[in-house]
Amino acid sequence: MSPSNSRRPLPQPRQLQCETCGTEHQLTIHAVTAIGTAGGDLVTVSYTCNDCNLFQEHLAYASDVAAALHQVRWMAKVILFGDDYVHCGFPMEEAGFEVERLCYRIANAGGGFNAVCLPTRVLRCQCGFQLEVPD
Repeated sequence: MSPSNSRRPLPQPRQLQCETCGTEHQLTIHAVTAIGTAGGDLVTVSYTCNDCNLFQEHLAYASDVAAALHQVRWMAKVILFGDDYVHCGFPMEEAGFEVERLCYRIANAGGGFNAVCLPTRVLRCQCGFQLEVPD
């Protein structure tokens, strides 16, 4: 087998459309991520159908996603656009770092608590909305 034949073919870009019910207009877009410079016009898009609640993620052409964003009626409250979290149509700004302490109890371990520390970033929208994401 030659090296060119050993590579798996890349998935083909698809239109934004529910695989189950076929709708294009009842979608909530959650995230758009560029594939990279080698991908050209390709992005990964994730969305949920509002009619049947099917979540989908696949490759699409950026121009198709842009067209869908102009037609979409619903948008997730926070959309991940590349590396940016977007709320109110603008990227959220970093407000600082925090360390979240999560406590949990282990059954049959004498009833004591264990803790896990998780470094997080606090992002803030210009409207005042805040979001804490893992760092």
